[in-house]
Amino acid sequence: MENYRRKGVVCVMRAILITLLWLCFQSVALAAEVPIINYEQSILDTIKNIQSQNHAQALDTTRKLIKQYPNSRLGQMLYGDLLLAKTEPLAQVGSGLPTAQALRDFTQEIQLRWQHDNNSTHKGLLPENILFMAENQPYVILVDQQSSRIYVYRNDQGTPVLETDYFITIGLKGPGKQKRGDQKTPIGIYHVTRYIDDQQLPDLYGRGAFPINYPNVWDERKQRTGGGIWIHGTPSYTYNRSPLASNGCIVVSNPDFSNIDQYIGAEIKTPVIVAQKVNWLTVNQWRQKRGEMQRVLNSWISDWESLNHDRYRQNYSQTDFYAHNRDFKNWDARKRWTNRNKTRIEVNYSGLNIFVYPGEENLVLMQFSQTYESNDYNVKSPKELYWHKYDSGWKIVYEGVRVFPKVGIEMVDN
Repeated sequence: MENYRRKGVVCVMRAILITLLWLCFQSVALAAEVPIINYEQSILDTIKNIQSQNHAQALDTTRKLIKQYPNSRLGQMLYGDLLLAKTEPLAQVGSGLPTAQALRDFTQEIQLRWQHDNNSTHKGLLPENILFMAENQPYVILVDQQSSRIYVYRNDQGTPVLETDYFITIGLKGPGKQKRGDQKTPIGIYHVTRYIDDQQLPDLYGRGAFPINYPNVWDERKQRTGGGIWIHGTPSYTYNRSPLASNGCIVVSNPDFSNIDQYIGAEIKTPVIVAQKVNWLTVNQWRQKRGEMQRVLNSWISDWESLNHDRYRQNYSQTDFYAHNRDFKNWDARKRWTNRNKTRIEVNYSGLNIFVYPGEENLVLMQFSQTYESNDYNVKSPKELYWHKYDSGWKIVYEGVRVFPKVGIEMVDN
């Protein structure tokens, strides 16, 4: 009984100590505006020192961490544990937290950061989702929800090169948004629509926000609802939020938001690919996949320019094609009539993006600026094609002009 009481007292003491540390460090939160040490690396160094029983070094590292990042709840939890470890053995990290949910949140965050730091499986590999980047697209944002990571890829003559990455928070109910208010983060390919600075937003959204165009045409086809999905910062009371905590948005810490800001441009519609889990390819696998899709695109253009409608229509799915309220039968009849008097068709493209669509089997999105010239009609337009692979090969299931509507401030999907 005495043992039980002693454990209870220690648990209460831990909770009180963490609370006092929280209140104390909140008073100097503004002193940590300029980063001196790497936040994530300090957390990982602390965990490594705890594992090796080097509590003195862990305490010193954590003390420096919370001095610079006073709103880090994870840092305060580790610091409180390490102080109490001076009086009794440290049973487990976070054992003094007042709620089981808080312990689960911190444990999950530590595990995800640790796994990312120790994961060498995709070193030297390329993400399948990014097969080609447009020459006017300096960066692409890639989100891996399963690992709570956002990657920034730089464009090197069409090839993605990893620039940097950050820890993220996603929806409370995880990935796979289907309807408004389900607290899930969507899976799909989007673009940034605008930038909203922190002066226009409540503290909840931190240093600013980049809304994305969810739902896109594919979401609408799948009858997914909702809106107000943003990449945004973190409220001032905490350094970052736990891995599953938002209403569907992608949330980064405020220092990370300030860094990622330089890679995102609303005016150039920076692509944001949101995957549940990224599939990584060897360089040879990636090149083969990219070459295959480039050949598919060029073959479609060649068939169109041939003026042979039967050959051209073979590029479209007779069962699944649907766009602008037309199924394949209606589209086919209209195209045949439109092209009946053509004596010349020439199609060129620039600004090509080729992305493997996440969350769907064998679906590829191509985006480009299309220049169409014929004997009686010329037009230039932003185009997008959704290709699906069947036993008979790649077929178009959606074709349309990319639309960039003006987007107002729609608050997060609550």
